[in-house]
Amino acid sequence: MEEKGTVLRTENLKAYYSFRAFGIDRNIKALDDVTFKIYEKEIFGIAGESGCGKSTLIKVLYGLIKSPLRHIGGDVVYKINGEEKSIFSFDKEALRRLRWNFMSYIPQGSMNILNPTIRIRKQFLDIIKAHRDVVNVDEAEDIAVEHIKSLGLPLEVLKSYPHQLSGGMRQRVTIALATVLKPRVIFGDEPTTALDVVVQRGVIQLLKDIQKELNNTVIMVTHDMAVHAELTDRIGIMYAGKMVEVAPTSEIFKAPLHPYTQYLINSLPKIGDKSEKTSVPGSPPSLSNPPSGCRFHPRCPYAEQICKEKEPSFEELKPGHFVACFIAKRGVENA
Repeated sequence: MEEKGTVLRTENLKAYYSFRAFGIDRNIKALDDVTFKIYEKEIFGIAGESGCGKSTLIKVLYGLIKSPLRHIGGDVVYKINGEEKSIFSFDKEALRRLRWNFMSYIPQGSMNILNPTIRIRKQFLDIIKAHRDVVNVDEAEDIAVEHIKSLGLPLEVLKSYPHQLSGGMRQRVTIALATVLKPRVIFGDEPTTALDVVVQRGVIQLLKDIQKELNNTVIMVTHDMAVHAELTDRIGIMYAGKMVEVAPTSEIFKAPLHPYTQYLINSLPKIGDKSEKTSVPGSPPSLSNPPSGCRFHPRCPYAEQICKEKEPSFEELKPGHFVACFIAKRGVENA
């Protein structure tokens, strides 16, 4: 894959949930030493089991760090107007100006962002007026109407309350709200969850159309590997607070290198394949006390002594294909 310009990168990022319970201080290591890049004009997927740190990563990348979540170390660096800037260097006002204009966030569950007491039109106008210098209500409404039309949504939704819309339409409206000011980076946290497959396909197509129209970057979190296959250009696989594999989507599905990724891919149903599917053995570790060495070694059928004692580094084993695994590294070197 030809490397594009980097719009976002993390460097040894650490973010923990810290709290005190029964007189004991506890740290949940939700993100622990995460380093990767996201390129301009791509759709980047983040996959993994529940509790692996996907949603926490999105929140930190977007600057949504609220107690008990704390930034422990490392950095998140954006390229804005040709200049690299750390997300942690912005104050609240600077972050407010960035949001919706440079980056936007589609949260889990469309009703989390839609106010049930006011019409959709007013919700668009409130966002436009809060994040863009507009002269009057008519100008703000023109922006909303033009955006709704460009996405192929019926203008009638502007007159509706959220409860008058179907679940799929609410999700489309949520995506429209998040993209009304044409941001350069869009974060989607499980935007297709709880939708049936037909509606899900419509939402996926809408995200594709927006990315094509705006020529921007979309970062998509979902546990559904089928959605990644349909939508993304590259995928990052997370396990127990770590990024364990990053590669083009076609590579992840054709030749996954990390044993955990192999389990995720091999568990997917295939047309005509009647063989029994097996899930990943065991269960994810506690992030308050993760295992030594590679965090996957208690569940890995290929684990060796080194996997239990030493943490594998995240390395580029093939062009554009990054993996943190001693076994995978040896296999590539001996191929």
